Amino acid sequence: MTISILEFLDRPGRRLPVHAVLGGSDAEMDGVRTIGEIQIDGEAFAQLSTLYVDADIAAHIVQPCRRCLTSIDILFTLHESFTFPIPPQAEAIDVRPYVIELVFSAHDANVLCRPDCRGLCAICGEDLNRHPEHRHTAGDDGRRKLGDFLEPWSTK
Repeated sequence: MTISILEFLDRPGRRLPVHAVLGGSDAEMDGVRTIGEIQIDGEAFAQLSTLYVDADIAAHIVQPCRRCLTSIDILFTLHESFTFPIPPQAEAIDVRPYVIELVFSAHDANVLCRPDCRGLCAICGEDLNRHPEHRHTAGDDGRRKLGDFLEPWSTK
């Protein structure tokens, strides 16, 4: 998505409204991906070959719960001020990569699907929210200790 800067260059220093809608992104970073649209509402002005933008950014993102890894759809909002250098003879500036990176980096990475999320079983990975009665008996874990691997070489 690009912002046409000709109007800003014709009126340097004057704040003008900015409204932009970016299509959803299939990009993914650390298990988070945007969905739907990213909306940008605010104002901007140009001065000395720089575009200054002060805007509210809203996006729906999908990310995993930090305990049980269930996908969560979250409305993410952020107020941000940023600048873009205006290249000589440019008529527009592409803000899409910057805004998508900003959404990916500014979201809360430690969200829960619900406050009382029980997470996953440490032994088998079963979702304890769906199966709260899930239990393991002692010695049923199937895990091995370091000593089990070193046993053939030990000198008892």
